[in-house]
Amino acid sequence: MPLSTLRLFKTALTASSLALLGACAPSYFVLVKPAATNGRLSDGMEVVASKADSLDVRLGVVSTTGQWLEFDVTVQNRSTRPVVVAPETFYLDAYGATSGGTVVATAPLRVQAENPERNIQTLQQQAQYHEQKSTARPAGEMLSSLANLIDDFSGKRRRETEQQRTSRETNRQAEVARYEQERTNHAVQAASAREEARQLEANLLRKTTVAPGYALRGRVRFRRYTDAATRLRVVTPVAGRELAAEFSQQRFRLDGHQLPTAQSAPAKRAAPASRQR
Repeated sequence: MPLSTLRLFKTALTASSLALLGACAPSYFVLVKPAATNGRLSDGMEVVASKADSLDVRLGVVSTTGQWLEFDVTVQNRSTRPVVVAPETFYLDAYGATSGGTVVATAPLRVQAENPERNIQTLQQQAQYHEQKSTARPAGEMLSSLANLIDDFSGKRRRETEQQRTSRETNRQAEVARYEQERTNHAVQAASAREEARQLEANLLRKTTVAPGYALRGRVRFRRYTDAATRLRVVTPVAGRELAAEFSQQRFRLDGHQLPTAQSAPAKRAAPASRQR
């Protein structure tokens, strides 16, 4: 790769990283932890254990940043039969503010777990698209090169002044640099998408048949549609059973002060009856 292209690649990578940090920085953060105070510790995180027959499920929160709420999930099959674990069937029920220990919201907000295969495939398609763009020459660039070539061999150049020739050459170099920068930007995005896809393949819990006596571990992701909730109930359907884990959630400003919990809207006062004359 030419030195100029490497410099452009580095510049584009730095600029895109700074833009991403600025665009994704929230004005608050959320803290999610097991609802019970006697949570167990596993690999440095608090986990919630749930059992049904010969199935054990342990869940712990591993990330609340960005657009995802991620849980570390371990499924242990202690039965004598294989079981199928399909993370895309997991779901999360989010409950609103409480008043005197009673849930205010009448119904929870349900969020389905992300399909890992679909997430990985989307990233791979994005990487392929940007890889093609990083090596392609758009029609506009080819037409511009052809126009410049015609100008070079026409009588127009002989009639130009030195200042006009310098200006035209400067414009040409700027145009070439612009197209090169576009290809570099696509190369950066392709590399980023490929790397993220590899990380998902290695870390996400994927649909698998777990043999008797074996365990399966990986991450399950939910979109962060439930930041205002105070209680989260994560349900893992496995082998006809629905094992649930309860978590509490709080929101804090970046200065560490807790955000006030959203309360239910006050009941509307009935309009006074009109008097008959």
